[in-house]
Amino acid sequence: MFIPKGYYTSQGYTGFLPDGSRMAFPTQEEYIDYVEELHSAA
Repeated sequence: MFIPKGYYTSQGYTGFLPDGSRMAFPTQEEYIDYVEELHSAA
């Protein structure tokens, strides 16, 4: 099970994706929504 994790930056929130890459989001909420969507699509 993938555990969402990331960190805040001056631009917003940077989250780690399940494949190990990083992606910037405006908020942590959007990051979590995105990751959950990836999982439900898989």
